[in-house]
Amino acid sequence: MASASKEEVIRKLNVRVVRGNNLAIADPLTHTSDPYVVLQYGAQKVKTSVQKKNPNPVWNEVLQLSVTNATKPVHLEVFDEDKFTADDSMGVAEINITDIYDAAKLDLKHATDGTRIKTIYPVGVNYLGGESHVQWKDGKVVQDLILKLKKVESGLIVVQLEWVHVPGVKL
Repeated sequence: MASASKEEVIRKLNVRVVRGNNLAIADPLTHTSDPYVVLQYGAQKVKTSVQKKNPNPVWNEVLQLSVTNATKPVHLEVFDEDKFTADDSMGVAEINITDIYDAAKLDLKHATDGTRIKTIYPVGVNYLGGESHVQWKDGKVVQDLILKLKKVESGLIVVQLEWVHVPGVKL
């Protein structure tokens, strides 16, 4: 994992990249793609493994980012791995982390497992492909998202955010 800039880390954000659905076909000769996901937050950049020949990949991989500013979104881009040329972009999305940040500031120690804290609806300005719920799950604040990829004809990416406490930091 790349290190955060000199800004103070307020929390860690675990991003579970669960799966992709109906991703674009980037290799016209084989009618398939070799997708992987790159997350970028400031100078940090992390990526999933490559799923060979799969327009509906399942990663279920956790990538961690150090959050310094909750108003700054996480940039997500899906690429097709190519052996002899530059990897092709297969779409982009942004993950707004202010909703999970705001929920993490609440006193939830008495909340029951599965308590829904907030629902975010898909609107024209966000990348949501369906309702997103911030909830209290297994003693943690989590958010499930279905992201609709832009700059491409098709594709959804399913992710789950988990806000991770950094010892000594109070929100």
